Amino acid sequence: MAKIGTSRKFKSYSPQQGLLLPPSLDELIGEKHLVRVVNEVVEAMDLTDLMNLYLGGGATAYHPRMLLKVLLYAYSVKIYTGRKIAQALNQDIHFMWLSGMSHPDFRTINNFRSSKAKEVIEVLFKEMLEFLMAQSYIKMENYFCDGSTFRADANQHKMVWKKNAERYKATTEQKCNDLFKAIDQLNIEEDHQCGKDDLAETGASTAVTKEAIKAQIERLNKHLKKVTDKRAKRKAATLKKKLYEADSKIEKYESQIINAGKRSGYNRTDKDASAMKMKNKVEILPAYNVMAGSEQQFITGISVHQNTNDGICFKDHLEQVLPQQPFKPENIIADSIFGTEQNYELLAQHEIENYMKFPLYHKEQTRSFQKNAFLKENFPYDVLTDSYQCPAGNRLLFRHKHKQNHKRTGYQSVIKEYSCADCSGCPFYTQCCKATKQQYRSIQINEKLENYKQQARENLGTEKGGELKRQRGIEIETCFGDIKHNMGFRRFHLRGLEKVQTEINLVAIAHNIRKISIQRQRKAS
Repeated sequence: MAKIGTSRKFKSYSPQQGLLLPPSLDELIGEKHLVRVVNEVVEAMDLTDLMNLYLGGGATAYHPRMLLKVLLYAYSVKIYTGRKIAQALNQDIHFMWLSGMSHPDFRTINNFRSSKAKEVIEVLFKEMLEFLMAQSYIKMENYFCDGSTFRADANQHKMVWKKNAERYKATTEQKCNDLFKAIDQLNIEEDHQCGKDDLAETGASTAVTKEAIKAQIERLNKHLKKVTDKRAKRKAATLKKKLYEADSKIEKYESQIINAGKRSGYNRTDKDASAMKMKNKVEILPAYNVMAGSEQQFITGISVHQNTNDGICFKDHLEQVLPQQPFKPENIIADSIFGTEQNYELLAQHEIENYMKFPLYHKEQTRSFQKNAFLKENFPYDVLTDSYQCPAGNRLLFRHKHKQNHKRTGYQSVIKEYSCADCSGCPFYTQCCKATKQQYRSIQINEKLENYKQQARENLGTEKGGELKRQRGIEIETCFGDIKHNMGFRRFHLRGLEKVQTEINLVAIAHNIRKISIQRQRKAS
């Protein structure tokens, strides 16, 4: 057995010993700690609107400023559930310091987040932006915009597809028509037994509505009162049961179609969540499309949508975020999916500089595109004659114009059509007229869109435009990367569009607070 050395010494260790002068929590928290930034930001906010939501009377409530601080700090350190936040309030000195040793339970935290905070979340986000401007972190000069999908708090196996509901509804309606015919046949048999010569009309063309089903059930009830034969009664009772079942199914399918709206489907767990293809391009899961804008990697606008197409969602996004911002941004920079006529028009209406690419922007820069003389984009245009010139030197004259509605948004565009008088015998016919069965080349031009695209080309072609193009990928993608990877927020924890909007705003504010803390620590080091 080895001898214990007598020279070994240890520091005093007495975990159960009380302190004569216990230290305050403030002494245990570093001066540059993230929790102090949360406290500073929330203290600077005007929470009048939040305070006014409390009616007074009854038991005293926890202070909303304290609850907001706790929520934002929890989101900043990757704690998103009410139970874990309540647990941290009893175990973590940073939470204890922030709450002033208050211990609200998880129900209080969840109720505050999903009710009180939901009502004023846009005001709180605006207060955050005003703090950033006052501290010179942002100028509201540039708005780098993009979207990203986040999973919903929903069961992926409980999707309801609109096409299936429509198909099942049509099948059930056909079964109803068959039942209507069977009921007519019952009445025909009854009339024969009673010696009547007039026969009931067939139900082959009867429209299947709730009223029609109700009328048929009433006919069956009358038939059941008159008929004495047990077999006939059983048959009538069976038809009546089947009609009730069909009516219930049709009502269910109609409800599913209404809930789906313009979407391909919805989720039973969270009816506002839509089926979306995730980042790996393989899984289709219930999710939301989050659109955000940033400056200096601070999120300056954020919104939630049920459509995966960022270009379609941009109008709603702009309508939501502009009222939240202290000042309208001078420039909006976005990728090619945003470059639609409707979106360009929105920028013009709000007098915001256009730095949005369009779908063919990058392709236009390639030599193969520029050298292809048969593309309509490369046809020279003559303003005086309002005509285009093809590679053979022939004129494509203006023929007529028509209006075209966008399938998803309903936005209306004016299309002008130009064509040659006759292309037969042209040496370039097979190269020029590949996409048409006609004997002449025709092109369709959206004049308004072409003017907006030219404006985008000019802006993006400047030195400032080139710098903004390079910066866009770094700016907004960094924000989404921080939220998904550093903050670990890839899936919502609340259900319903309004609550999801509240949660993503809390996440965005927490991201901005983290960014402030990081910048201050870098300056201090």
